Amino acid sequence: MTERAAGRPPIILIVGMQNSVHVARWINMLRGDFARIVVFPVHTEQPAPELRPWSLVAGLSDVEALEPGEVGVFQLGKSDGERYATWKSERAAGRLFPASLGIETNPSLTLPDELIAAIRTLRPDLVHTMEIQLAGYLALGAKRYLGSAMPPWLLSNWGSDIYLYHRLPAHRSVVLELVGAIDGYLAECRRDVPLARRLGLKGHAFDPMPASGGIDFSTIPALDQLAPPSQRDTILVKGYHGWSGRGMHILSALHLAAPALRGHRIRVQFCSAAMLEMMRAMAESDGLDIAPVPYAPTHEEALGRVAEARIVVGIGISDGIGTTLLEAMCYGAFPIKATTSCACEWVQSGRDGIIVDPHDVNGLSEALVRAASDDTLVDAAATRNRAHVEERWDVGRNSATVRAIYRHMLGDAPRNAAPAA
Repeated sequence: MTERAAGRPPIILIVGMQNSVHVARWINMLRGDFARIVVFPVHTEQPAPELRPWSLVAGLSDVEALEPGEVGVFQLGKSDGERYATWKSERAAGRLFPASLGIETNPSLTLPDELIAAIRTLRPDLVHTMEIQLAGYLALGAKRYLGSAMPPWLLSNWGSDIYLYHRLPAHRSVVLELVGAIDGYLAECRRDVPLARRLGLKGHAFDPMPASGGIDFSTIPALDQLAPPSQRDTILVKGYHGWSGRGMHILSALHLAAPALRGHRIRVQFCSAAMLEMMRAMAESDGLDIAPVPYAPTHEEALGRVAEARIVVGIGISDGIGTTLLEAMCYGAFPIKATTSCACEWVQSGRDGIIVDPHDVNGLSEALVRAASDDTLVDAAATRNRAHVEERWDVGRNSATVRAIYRHMLGDAPRNAAPAA
């Protein structure tokens, strides 16, 4: 720990998506006098409402002036136009960011030189990157330049961050370099710890924890205050279809299962134009009550939808725990997830939820029929799932664990030095 940090609360620089409710939840576990938290944004989007109270900071004096429990958000200096020109130069030189998934076309994304400036200005005692392909790659660029002057670096591995990306040729070399450069590794899935070791992890691997940290169960209704899932008629679908999500596969399974699902309300979140067209055809040809629901403006409204659902289904070719799974477990909705997630670390398939191959549309159809028709199954699962999630996703318990992780990193994490670029 630095001399300054020995006399004052340490400065922890969290590099991440400041508009993410998961990042905000994580930070909210730590508010108080434990540390001074500063968020370094990976893009120029507005911070999540759940991050309040926060203030912009540009230097150490601003950090010192933060009120107890107030979070700093580092003030970026470049315009989006300047940033985008530099970003294209970085991409053209192939120095860090692979061309993949459209992220390289975003003019609001932050650059390594901005993070280097923040580290030099604030002199944080710990850098914690939350997620890899934006925050982690950004910090790797900073470490290439700073070398042994880089503060201890803790990396949080979200869902698909290495499980999918280490297999993609454009990303593999960057993932390998990054995994070998970090001082501490915090996955949300047990499956990813041995994978990270195989990829070259030398730093300390902590026990896995959900990327969203935890939830205050005193704010969540008890199950007996909610309708039992057997009395609910909504099937809530996470409709993403793209780099990982397979929402069209879910629609195909609903089409196969249509005779058993008439009378249920099917509501689909995050719909593409192609999915909307398919849903209109299904409503007409299959007689299903299927419709999109708009993006929920608040997290509370999103949770309200889960609380009204009998079934929550989300399928993709790669995932972690999936916060939607944990929220379904909180509110008694029966989860259907893919084998490519680590849902198997939280639920027993066929008892607490159903886990299916994301490419097996017929198997997904059968899972939907069973969950829609078996009242005993969904009611029994609700009780077990709530008890399980209260044990492993409680904000009080996980807050103490996170503080212990940070103390380890602040006190005795070895510097995994890399040469300056």
